[in-house]
Amino acid sequence: MERRLELVEKQNIAILGDDQVFVRRTPGGLIRSVKGAPTLKESHGEFAVIQGKAMTTSKGFNTLNQIAGLSIITPATLQLPNGDIVVNPYPIIDEESHTITKVWCKKIAIGYSPIGNLVITSATLLYDIRMYFIQDVMKKVQFNQGSGKVCMEQMLTEKEKQTGVFLKIDGTFGVWADFTHKEILKAVETFINKKQFAERNAQSICERLAMSKHPALSHAAYVDCQGPEKQRVTKVQVIGYVHEFSKEQLMAVAEQAERGEDIVVNGKKAETISMTAEATEADFVAEADDEERAGNAEAEVIHAGGPASSSQSNGFEGGERF
Repeated sequence: MERRLELVEKQNIAILGDDQVFVRRTPGGLIRSVKGAPTLKESHGEFAVIQGKAMTTSKGFNTLNQIAGLSIITPATLQLPNGDIVVNPYPIIDEESHTITKVWCKKIAIGYSPIGNLVITSATLLYDIRMYFIQDVMKKVQFNQGSGKVCMEQMLTEKEKQTGVFLKIDGTFGVWADFTHKEILKAVETFINKKQFAERNAQSICERLAMSKHPALSHAAYVDCQGPEKQRVTKVQVIGYVHEFSKEQLMAVAEQAERGEDIVVNGKKAETISMTAEATEADFVAEADDEERAGNAEAEVIHAGGPASSSQSNGFEGGERF
């Protein structure tokens, strides 16, 4: 203990609380960096175990960002791959059902890396609900006999056309699903929930992506966890830097990054990292909205033959942010 205190004194480090947070100070007494090891809990939705891998969710990154200190910015507009400038987030509406089928979203994370240099990460995301529905139906058909089949559209009988839906994958090749099958009805309920919470979930996934690409938090995208199922926990080491940027300065930095300009702060050029991605199946599962999870759980009870009231019967029911 004496040796430890001696080392702390030499490095001019103050220990706060239960030794999880370390604060380094400059000769002038200002806090410059923070090191901590926050605990993420599966039960709190801070990470999700999918196909044996523990994936940190946006909630988990927000917990870690209390140490990292990244500022998450939502630009007013974003540029689509075809060059169009649109509002951010940008929902695409199905003309026939007048419901959301896709969402484009953009987030920017501004902050310091563990070695103290300024880094700006920019993530543009496509949240494609219809593609997730096709993937969900494919799984139902694969593992539930009689729920549907993979075929060419011209192979369908008149009865199949009347009792199910054909989802095209490529050309006239796709998957047919039987609407009378319980598992297909579950997939439809999930599809409706994804539409209902589309913009919120798209922003959560995009925010997670921006933070997961930043050097301050990139090591936390996937974690090792321990404990009983659904109660697992993990600790993640994080180094953060306290900055004194105002909201106006952060927005100016974000706008410069959007225009592709060099960003120089205190005489040093900032590093920029940009990427465009499509939400994966794992993203859809891990970033389900809390209300959406509650709706899905309610639907599971109904399909299992549990009680349902009339209101239940349809089953639908970190750093700074600017």
